[in-house]
Amino acid sequence: MDFYKYRRRIAFWSALAVAAMEIARQWALGDYVEIGDASIDFTAVFVCNWLIWRFNFFVDDFQQRLNLSSHPRLFFFRALLIFTVGTAIVLIIESLVHQFFREPSDNVWFYFLRGIFHNILILVIYFSLQTEHRRRNIALENAQLKEESIQAQLKLLGQQVNPHFLFNALNTLKSMARNNDPQVTDFVTHLSSLYRYLLQNNPRQQVTLIEELDMLKSYAFLLKTRFAENFNLHIDLAESLMSNRIPPLTFQLLLENAVKHNIMSAEKPLLIEIYCHDENHIAVRNNLQIRRSVEAGTGTGLENINLRYQLLTGQNIAIEKTEQSFTVVLPIIWSK
Repeated sequence: MDFYKYRRRIAFWSALAVAAMEIARQWALGDYVEIGDASIDFTAVFVCNWLIWRFNFFVDDFQQRLNLSSHPRLFFFRALLIFTVGTAIVLIIESLVHQFFREPSDNVWFYFLRGIFHNILILVIYFSLQTEHRRRNIALENAQLKEESIQAQLKLLGQQVNPHFLFNALNTLKSMARNNDPQVTDFVTHLSSLYRYLLQNNPRQQVTLIEELDMLKSYAFLLKTRFAENFNLHIDLAESLMSNRIPPLTFQLLLENAVKHNIMSAEKPLLIEIYCHDENHIAVRNNLQIRRSVEAGTGTGLENINLRYQLLTGQNIAIEKTEQSFTVVLPIIWSK
């Protein structure tokens, strides 16, 4: 519950409850002879408590209006001020009630001390509620800052994919143009389709599997155009998984990584398989035939994918490497 939104309601009902409990206690002890005496005393206690609450609100609003800090010295000064004014309220109200409505023989100090006790109780309740409210606000602000930080990091990672993807695609296109490859036109068409996908989905944190796979088929066409039968892609994912999610361009980065690090030839074609590893993970596996020399890259690859999964889900990707294969296991981001 928002304390500042409901503080007047809290003050009214707490003042009423404290007054009712106090009068009930004294009634049970036989301190009242007539109902009128109890009613007068109840009114006095309620008014004292309500005015003490209201002064707390006044001091709090004044402090916020002047944007005063929460320094410990200021806290103790404020508590002392509220206690002093609250005690003065008790003395004034109880003195007036004693003067006009009570017998002269009644012990006025009992009423003073009772009111001072209520003043301390209200002060403790008020500061406890205020501290809890501030604690929740700080927790909310920290959560918002964390979310903003995650958004900024994801955006940065997405921007890192942009030049990396374009650099490799343009290198392929340059090679095809140099060799007068007849499939240049189709390559440009698919390249433009891919880049449109990248521009549309770069701001997004996640895309559905079916969106990513549609993009991947176009990317695989570009690779197939360049490497012919030396490159093969096999996808075996259940239709029921297609509405679940994945960071955009994850598959594209993994294919690019496999092509970059492995030998491809008629004798040693590269086979990449995408399949269900288990009920919560998708695997991307390629046969392992490591190049001796690898062209320099921007270093986004696997680290980029892992960072995005950490930010989005708190999970890491897994890498399984044998003498025959290299497998990256990706957590499925389930649609809610």
